[in-house]
Amino acid sequence: MSDQVKQALRDTMKQIRSKISVSYRATASTQICDRIRLLDEYRNAKQIALYFAVNGEIDLNELWKNALSQGKTCYFPVLNEEDFTLSFLPATTDTPFHKNRFGIAEPAVSPDLSIPVQELDLTLVPLVAFDVRCNRLGMGAGYYDRTFKGRGNCLFGVAYQFQRVDHLEPEPWDVQLNAVITQRAIYWYGGY
Repeated sequence: MSDQVKQALRDTMKQIRSKISVSYRATASTQICDRIRLLDEYRNAKQIALYFAVNGEIDLNELWKNALSQGKTCYFPVLNEEDFTLSFLPATTDTPFHKNRFGIAEPAVSPDLSIPVQELDLTLVPLVAFDVRCNRLGMGAGYYDRTFKGRGNCLFGVAYQFQRVDHLEPEPWDVQLNAVITQRAIYWYGGY
């Protein structure tokens, strides 16, 4: 898949996602959070990486509050501009946040609290599009790919059902998702 085709797909999916209603987004987010809570990977996880939704992405705040009430530690991504990777910092509902250059909230806590990504039990990843083989099309900057390449973590994509496409051709540097969870289905990678 050429860079131009990928960018056209990104633009189309982002446009569709930006036009969904608040009620559709809320319903889909609740359904997805409910699906995640039933998974053994979530129930057994002690350290979970989440993200803050922007531009119509699936909202995981409900899951965050549930995880905290179950004694799980939740981490959120922070951009490392020097090498275009992510660090994951802990946050509770009392944690202060600031916005990064993309307008995404990041925990305003000491970078010394960062957890090595190998220690995350479950990482929930936003995406722009996916296919049934759990290939992911992200925003194009490669932060998640650089951070998780070769790490063997449990990576679950989170998406609306309409973000599924017939086929994505992964690049050599793309990180394979273990599953993608939508409001209608869970797609498992065959090698998981």
